[in-house]
Amino acid sequence: MSFFEKILRHHPKPITEKELQDALKHGEFVFYYQPEWDLKTNKTRGVEALVRWESPKRGYVPPMEFIPLLEKTGLIHEFTTYLFNHTVPDLVKVHTVAPDLFLAVNLSICQLQEKDLISTIQKELQANNLDSKYLECELTESQELTDEILSNGVLDKLAELNIPVSIDDFGTGYSSFERLKRLNIRKLKIDLSFIRTLMEDEKNKSIVSSIIKLGHDLGFPVLAEGVETTEQQEWLRDNGCDYAQGYWFSRGLPMDQLLPFLQENMNKK
Repeated sequence: MSFFEKILRHHPKPITEKELQDALKHGEFVFYYQPEWDLKTNKTRGVEALVRWESPKRGYVPPMEFIPLLEKTGLIHEFTTYLFNHTVPDLVKVHTVAPDLFLAVNLSICQLQEKDLISTIQKELQANNLDSKYLECELTESQELTDEILSNGVLDKLAELNIPVSIDDFGTGYSSFERLKRLNIRKLKIDLSFIRTLMEDEKNKSIVSSIIKLGHDLGFPVLAEGVETTEQQEWLRDNGCDYAQGYWFSRGLPMDQLLPFLQENMNKK
């Protein structure tokens, strides 16, 4: 391989709008589902949808590379419809083996600003005869929820539909007590950066303990992301954390692997 071929291999051409359009058209965006774990019952309580782009030309493309481009090109609107068209029917399949589990989907600020977001969600729920209480929307705390977004009514409409909001990556972004109070929150998700070195870093233990107490004082359950060891799991459980998510429990799974995983977990005593 020549020097210039090596450069091209390690620095591929930028993703084009046409590639994104084709990916939406041909169903190249696929969804994996990572279970969320109840630390008290030691059972799955829900699944989070994780999008993957399996490009025929590029192979696996991480979300951090294509989601901003979907937003920049305006294709995020089409992707929102694609998201609910795929994940809501998948939740119906999940309910064949685990009837009470919920589905969490991640929404960006751009998606919250879509004027027909609520109608898109309602349409898909109705088409699949699914109660809205089984759907949850996650907002990453690093995205600033401006007063304009908070006042455009979309979060209130989600609340009217009984679709709660979770704050993802909590501890790394813009949340204020006033904004936490205004949101219909189901849970706070502690960012994995605090969990990764939890057992070695006393400051992280203090931060995590404080977030758990804050969440509970405000009436929110708390989930820890990025749990990878039994020591982390036990510490979190012993310190009052409600839920957890991470490789210790399960990676994100495609639907054909998720269903038998849930079946085994639901039958566990």
